[in-house]
Amino acid sequence: MFREEFEEKIREFEEVLQKVASEIASGVVSEKLPSSELLTKTEHDIDRMKDLATNSEEIMLVLKPEKAPTVKSKCKNLTQTLTTFKEILLQNTQDPLANARLAFEQLRKALSDGSDFLFLMREVRDNPSPLIDTIITFKKASETKGSVISIQAKEDVQPLIKYVLGRLDDFRAALIALEKKVDEMKQIMRELQEESLKILSSKHSLQPNITENKTEKKQLSLSNFKTEHA
Repeated sequence: MFREEFEEKIREFEEVLQKVASEIASGVVSEKLPSSELLTKTEHDIDRMKDLATNSEEIMLVLKPEKAPTVKSKCKNLTQTLTTFKEILLQNTQDPLANARLAFEQLRKALSDGSDFLFLMREVRDNPSPLIDTIITFKKASETKGSVISIQAKEDVQPLIKYVLGRLDDFRAALIALEKKVDEMKQIMRELQEESLKILSSKHSLQPNITENKTEKKQLSLSNFKTEHA
């Protein structure tokens, strides 16, 4: 079930990525569109791509923990680009077309980041950590009470596999306990992240507002946009 879930996410992520690329190539989505229209045409796909990337990150970290730095980096790059794209379009500006062009640059970058992330997803799917792959296979066998016929083992590890298969019930109980601990750790991480965001938000609200009022302000580059949101 675990592999099937990840396979489905890969398929859907690729479909969304190709849809956005096709709409850009055909001109359905263009930098010439006003910000509001550009957001309307892309928001659903952008949100879905971001959700798929975030959910897939957790699966990839389980399947290939040794790739954790790369997985986290690729996912962060993609989700940050998608977030910046929407934030630019949602910003009030005296020049919506300039904002649309700036956002469109981020959309193109998101396609590049998305392609990199899709390649990594396939790599993790095709080459998971051997230990994790074996555990998942055992788990599947323990749930179905079936034989693990897909394992191609060398003669020196066959006795170990036979021993494990002979104690599937014990192994299943251990896996359930492990999954519970993982869920507890994830909950703790979510709570810590929420607390960190609250602290950062509180500090930000206490900082003096030294931004001078301006009667007219345009964003002509990504650096200007980031400065206003710093």
